[in-house]
Order: sequence, then structure tokens, then C-alpha cells
Amino acid sequence: MKRILLPFGSDSASDAPIAAAAVLAARHGGHVTAMFYPRLPDPVIVDPMSGGVVSYDGLDEEIEAQKSTAAERIRERAASCEPTLADEHLSVDMSGLSNWRQVGEVCRVHDIAMVARSPDNPHWQTLFEMALFEGGRPVMLVPEGWSKPYGDTVGIAWNHATETARVVSMAMPVIAQAKKVVVIGVDGWVHAGPDTSALQKYLEGHGIETEIQTGASGGNPGDRVMEVAAKAGVDLMIKGAYTQSRLTQMIFGGATRAILDRAQTPVIFAN
Repeated sequence: MKRILLPFGSDSASDAPIAAAAVLAARHGGHVTAMFYPRLPDPVIVDPMSGGVVSYDGLDEEIEAQKSTAAERIRERAASCEPTLADEHLSVDMSGLSNWRQVGEVCRVHDIAMVARSPDNPHWQTLFEMALFEGGRPVMLVPEGWSKPYGDTVGIAWNHATETARVVSMAMPVIAQAKKVVVIGVDGWVHAGPDTSALQKYLEGHGIETEIQTGASGGNPGDRVMEVAAKAGVDLMIKGAYTQSRLTQMIFGGATRAILDRAQTPVIFAN
């Protein structure tokens, strides 16, 4: 986890998870690139028969004002977090993106992207999904206001699925550094594939000691995973994202949706 991407805009400079990024950079000797995304006005639908005209005059000036305020806020927060994110471990890129929908593209040349869950920013989930589905790299979701250390006790939410196998592979540097690794299963929450014992054997083959803990069936499996994780003292979760479709999860709920909405620790996702 040497190259860490922290996308931010005028709508998220105050809640971008820079403290969590500083912790990850310190643990792995990494470098954080805080990259500004301008968020253009949402498209306006105009009745073609009305003669109405949509004008974007002054947009450049608005974006420059966004940049100035957002950059100042990011640098202030980097200097005050613990551990401090010093200039040699931080780059603030204000011109690399011309639109926030390019965030996913730039994720492809970083080891991980970090996004905060923020009740004050209605666009956080869109940002998370752009990074997740367009980036091809893991994305860490950080609970709002998180400023504590993490990564000593890692929990892997294992449901035998391809997406979970992929995120385990991508997150191996984090898993290998943990002092304790817990493979978490839930009765009845399985796809065809190797069980928790097989994952334990795989990790131990890499010199990583693990223990297995299993949650009871019933209710949302994401909630059962979080219950087991809390009892085990997990401070960082590893989770495959959307092993059911997003539409299914929107309608019926699912483990990814529950963990996105309610996780109390950082979670590394990949799809």
C-alpha cells in the first residue's frame, strides 16, 4: 500500500479521511496523493420548445474558488492529524482531474483509494462506487469522523465468493502486517467455493496465523459479520463488494449494503 489516493472536492474537503490515510501511509511507508475533483453542476433539462438557454458563464471562476478553499482545508487537516501527514508523504494535486467522474480512472494507478462515509455529503456513495467499479483497485470506506489507529486486528468477511478472494489478494500487505487475523463466516451465508478452513490454510501458507469465528444465521449476514468482528476486537475489515447485484441489494438489502451503512471501523472493499 505504497500509493494511496485520497479524492476530495469542495463538497468533501472537510470530511475526506485524511487521518486514516495518514495512518495507512505511516504503517506502509506510503505516499498519499490528495487529488481534487471539480464537481460540475448537475445537467439541467430544458424544454426545447420554451426557448430557454442554459448558461455556464462564470463556471471557471467558481471552480477556481472551489480549488482555493478545498486545498487550504486539506493542508490544514494534514498538518493537524496524528500521525502528521508531512509534505514528503503528501502530494496535493489540484489539476489532475477535470471532472469528478474521472476519479475511478486515476484509481487504476494507485494501490488503494480512500472514501469517507459522510451523512453531510450526499455524494459520498457515488464517489465510492466510481472508485470501486471503475478503478479495478481496492477502496477503503472510512466511517465518519474516524481518527483512531487501525490495522492491528483484521477481520476477513469470508463467504467463499470470487469478489472476496480478489480483495483478500489485493489486501495481503495489510493482512500480513496485522497482529491478529480473524476469518469470519456466517452460517448459511455461502457461495460455492472453499470454506473458512481452506482460507485459513491458505493464509497460514503465507506465514499468517489466523483464527476462525462464525456468526449465527438469521437476519442480514452483514450485521452478523459486524457482531462477530466487534466481539473479536477487529479494527479493520476486508470484504468483497456486491457479490449480489447492486439492484438486489437496493431492493432486498445485503451484506455489502449493511456494512457500507453501519460499519464502525474502516473496511477495504473490492469487486
